[in-house]
Amino acid sequence: MRRLILGTAGHIDHGKTTLVRALTGVDTDRLPEEKRRGITIDLGFAALSMDGLDIGIVDVPGHEGLVRNMLAGATGIDLVVLVIAADEGVMPQTREHLAIMELLEVRAAVVALTKADLVESEWLDLVAADVATTLGDTRFAGAPIIPVSSTTGVGIPALRDAIAHAAATVTERRTDDVFRMPVDRAFTVHGTGTVVTGTVWSGEVRRDAQLVIMPSGVAARVRGIQVHGASRDIAYAGERAALALAVDRATIDRGDTLVDGAAWRAASIITARVRVVGSADRPLRHRQRVRFHLGTTEVLARVAMLEQPAIEPGDEAWVQLRLEEPCAARAGDRFVIRSYSPVHTIAGGAVAEPDAPKRKKLTRQLSQLLDGLTGSDAFEALLALAGKAGVEPARLPLLLPAAARADLAPAGSRHTAFTAGGRLYPEAAGAAAHATVIAAVDAWHRDHPLARGIPPANIRTLAGHEPAPVLDWALRRLLDDGSLRTDEGAIARNDFTRATNAGQGVAADRIISILRGAGRQPVAISDFPDDLRARADLIAILRFLEDRGSAVAITTDRFMDPGAVASLVQEMAAQFEAGTALTMTELKDRIGVTRKHLMPILAFLDLHGYTRRSGDDRIWTGRPTPLEPSDSAPGAGS
Repeated sequence: MRRLILGTAGHIDHGKTTLVRALTGVDTDRLPEEKRRGITIDLGFAALSMDGLDIGIVDVPGHEGLVRNMLAGATGIDLVVLVIAADEGVMPQTREHLAIMELLEVRAAVVALTKADLVESEWLDLVAADVATTLGDTRFAGAPIIPVSSTTGVGIPALRDAIAHAAATVTERRTDDVFRMPVDRAFTVHGTGTVVTGTVWSGEVRRDAQLVIMPSGVAARVRGIQVHGASRDIAYAGERAALALAVDRATIDRGDTLVDGAAWRAASIITARVRVVGSADRPLRHRQRVRFHLGTTEVLARVAMLEQPAIEPGDEAWVQLRLEEPCAARAGDRFVIRSYSPVHTIAGGAVAEPDAPKRKKLTRQLSQLLDGLTGSDAFEALLALAGKAGVEPARLPLLLPAAARADLAPAGSRHTAFTAGGRLYPEAAGAAAHATVIAAVDAWHRDHPLARGIPPANIRTLAGHEPAPVLDWALRRLLDDGSLRTDEGAIARNDFTRATNAGQGVAADRIISILRGAGRQPVAISDFPDDLRARADLIAILRFLEDRGSAVAITTDRFMDPGAVASLVQEMAAQFEAGTALTMTELKDRIGVTRKHLMPILAFLDLHGYTRRSGDDRIWTGRPTPLEPSDSAPGAGS
């Protein structure tokens, strides 16, 4: 069963409601005032079933002052029956409703010439010709024009056939899409609680589903579902539905939207391609205050021109709509703009960026990317526009137009993109991060030639303009492909070799000579000559010598010659059995140093397991692998 929404449109008192009753047997005038005044004030609903078709009908008001109510129903329809009374012909609201249908890009139309029984056949032919001329410059040119009488039933079967034929040209809404239902009515039913009605725009909703009310973000559980008065466990896209919600009535009203999932964001700035209707009496200007209609939502907004100071009637351009209240918007949504005062329809368009960043005048590149959002490269354009902010994969169905959504299974599979930190980024962002990491590593090697490499935290500091997840991704890739390596936690170029320059080599040779001359007496940093202590790279040289085996760090700030350390350990190993207890006096005499130098040596022996402390004594453990002396020295430039 195909499910579609049909809307009526047309001037006041042209017989829309009576026509719906003739088609369906349902009187859509439900309010007492509507009965008393004989006009439709608010939206009415009915169902029409034909072979293989389940059509929900939205009957909208035609009075000029009620066009906002008409828009609440019109934005969800798949095809329209344009109702024109044969005794009056095309009228002002006929033209405005027609303009709205065009702006919303309703996909098919049928014209019903009502009250055909009240006019002569010659007049009927003239009206039909005028209607055909009116439609000639619109997307509905060539639409079937069916004369009907809702009171006698003449033409109703032909109208049904024309509706069925038009419906066959309309693509059914997807039920495997995310669920969304703009709310057009909200009320309380005794014994049931809060009930809302609307057209299911996309997806499906089941009993007990957890939904979110946008833009407030309030959670709501579905307690029950009705479709055209019949209880159901599920409602599908393209159906009119009434949902009983486990939520306070004050939390939801017309203009809100029910959605599922946490990916939705309330939009306050929308980037859109806007077209001004050709019949507008003035251009749409920068900073103009307007009424923005999307779904059942009507909010005030300011128009920010991105390309030119104004859009002339019949022209289109990129703008941003700065909304005074947020709403639920999705890429590809059609909307209508009405003037602030006096109120009439002046423009419309499609959402390109819901919840967009604030933009100013477009550059050539930005203009091309926005254009790309509406074409086959929408995915790449979206990621390029997001840049370093990235895109949540769960939001792709909301940020891409319908034509691009079907190409995302799995997300981005055929596209040049990567995932980092749970967000999607364009390939260019990855290339930039690669270059940033390499530049940071190279700069560190240049400034710290004796260091093993750059600590990862310093990469983030030097490349703070890049998102941390992207930097981490780039670093992993560079390590995996062998461009970089880790060296005791530091990051280095794979072919990097630590080396002293000429001045550092001379200083290293002097340090080695000083350590050898000190024998078993540890040399503190403060003991080095003034010119060595004045070097900013003294610690780096000492660590470099330590790594090369040309110095031993006895403590954090005391160093010894490796040969002296090795001979000391070998001598003690030769003289003492494992488990021998040695007093401080014995150790001082055996090692041949003062107490000042003995304490750091003992700390070193304890740390490396040669001895262990027992009260004031030390126990020799008999470590099996003593340190070996090193005769190597780095020399200048090594």
